[in-house]
Amino acid sequence: MLQKIRNASTGWVAGIIMGPLILFFGLWGIDGYFQGRIETYAARITLQRGWFGTDFGAKFKDISVDDFRRRLESEREAQRQQLGDAFDQATFDTPATKRKVIDRMVMRELLLAAAGRDGLAVSGQQLFDAIASDPMFQSAGKFDPLRYKMALQSVNPPMSPEQYEATKRDDLLIQSLAQEISFSGIASDKEVDEAIRLGGQKRDMRILTLPVPADGPAPSDAQIAAWYKAHPKSYQTEEQVALEYLELDAATMPPPAPIDEATLRQRYDDQKDRYVEPEQREASHILLNVPANATPAQEKAVQAKAAALVAKARAPGADFAALAKAQSDDIGSKNQGGDLGWLTEKAVSQKAFATALFALQKGQVSDPVRTDEGWHVILLRDIKPGERIPFAQVRDQISADALKEEREKDFSDQSGKLVDLTLKDPTTLASAAKQMGLTVQKTPLFTRTTATGIAANPAVLKAAFSSSLIDSGQNSDEIDLDKKNHEHMVVIRVAEHHPVKVMPLAQVHDRVVADIQADARAKAAKAAADAMLTRAQKGETLEALATSIGTGVQTLTQVGRGQTTPSADIVDAAFRMPHPVQGKPDPLAIADLTPDHYVLIELTRVVDGDLSAVDAATRASYRKQFARDARGGLEVRNYIDALRKQFPVKIAEDRL
Repeated sequence: MLQKIRNASTGWVAGIIMGPLILFFGLWGIDGYFQGRIETYAARITLQRGWFGTDFGAKFKDISVDDFRRRLESEREAQRQQLGDAFDQATFDTPATKRKVIDRMVMRELLLAAAGRDGLAVSGQQLFDAIASDPMFQSAGKFDPLRYKMALQSVNPPMSPEQYEATKRDDLLIQSLAQEISFSGIASDKEVDEAIRLGGQKRDMRILTLPVPADGPAPSDAQIAAWYKAHPKSYQTEEQVALEYLELDAATMPPPAPIDEATLRQRYDDQKDRYVEPEQREASHILLNVPANATPAQEKAVQAKAAALVAKARAPGADFAALAKAQSDDIGSKNQGGDLGWLTEKAVSQKAFATALFALQKGQVSDPVRTDEGWHVILLRDIKPGERIPFAQVRDQISADALKEEREKDFSDQSGKLVDLTLKDPTTLASAAKQMGLTVQKTPLFTRTTATGIAANPAVLKAAFSSSLIDSGQNSDEIDLDKKNHEHMVVIRVAEHHPVKVMPLAQVHDRVVADIQADARAKAAKAAADAMLTRAQKGETLEALATSIGTGVQTLTQVGRGQTTPSADIVDAAFRMPHPVQGKPDPLAIADLTPDHYVLIELTRVVDGDLSAVDAATRASYRKQFARDARGGLEVRNYIDALRKQFPVKIAEDRL
């Protein structure tokens, strides 16, 4: 029996059966057979479809839930800073807002995928130029590598130069691709004429302002009870909490003892590499661009041209600047004779360029050097050797750094101790406060929209209303209030919690009455406006209608599109109305200014913008603006829609 099994398991039939299984387990492992996959993405972009409609062989770009939440929080904070007290947390935290945020993140990844598909790239020189031109990274109008690193460490969260440059490269690539698409928009003469006619259009109208209906009889007790029962969410309290907290702030801690001179000098010696001006090299170059997706023959031709330029530049009496002006493809430097100024090795983003430059002797011309941009011919014009900065010049900085380190160490020790103590006795802050000489502070009751002080900090607010703290009554983890320096923290505890509840009718009786009357006024106003419109459509003049309600008719002339007087609502409604037709009654419409306040509009005349009044320069500006904003914007939207079909997108709505 065993022999039969052995024979069956080694024959060609077994090979057919076992082959696919071996391949499957080899690719995914046996765990993949027994365990289901748990997806954790907020959005998934399919860069390459799998075989036979499966995920096998597919390539994906996932946007993680963490990345989405970081982006959402970033946009929330930006809007909070922009709007100040007018910022509404509840209005921001809606499914529609979350969808807009994830859609923007998806659009970015789609454009990057398209750029990768088409072989587009940002050269090292383009990246360096973009970074070097940012005033945030400049000192005295010039790029400062030290300032660059310090600025990146000050952002939230801190970034390394490599991280920033990767993000910046993607930003430049997307910007370049979007501009190319939008600039491809072309506006025809007919479209420009139409834009001028519509943009400069004026409308004459007559309006009849209808009175706001008076309140009817007071609602009965039965009506009040029925309304209250039908609209419970309108009369709910907001969820409230009150906190206890312990706060630790480096700014209020006793300052460290001054650092003695001997210690400062020892730090200076220990960190000597830090206090050295790096060697600088004054360089010029000639750049010969290589076309994207160049053929081997094209690559070889450009390389040969670069070698010929090397020979000319090395010839006795050669004028390198003249050669650069005549031959270089680097727009930024060719008119200056290829001058790149003084460069440090770290400031040069292209490693091959830096290696070649710092291997030259003064006055030497390099062999052709290949980088992402193309082929370079480099001339080293001068050298400033690196030198150690004198102690006296950096003494204050060394002292400040030493004191900062001591303060950070003290804060780290104290914050670590506070966290340990609040975890050791997790249901109270009193014992930790007693052992550390701190005071347990308290907040008044607050809602998500009325928080002030430390409670208004987004991280504190989130923790305060979290079910984990509310249900357990335990101390929170450390909450960092200083994302820049990490020297201010709190530990909180929910001391009091009032959940959402419907207020008693007696408490909101007057509000209910006011809401019933407002609803009745709105319905009466709409019915009256509709009745007036019907009467006007049947032939009654606006004057007759005005007499019937004891008011007058107002005439408005030359009202322009987007005008805000007499009211943006009236102007918007008027510009949605059809043109008057000779021999037929003028168009009529109603516009609502408030839920219980309407106007009746009679459109009497439409005058298009005058084409003859627009000079050639203005017309050209119209054409350019229309092509870029209207046509170009449409081209970008169409391009994104096409990318969504090529690279299918799946949004995990339940994880947003």
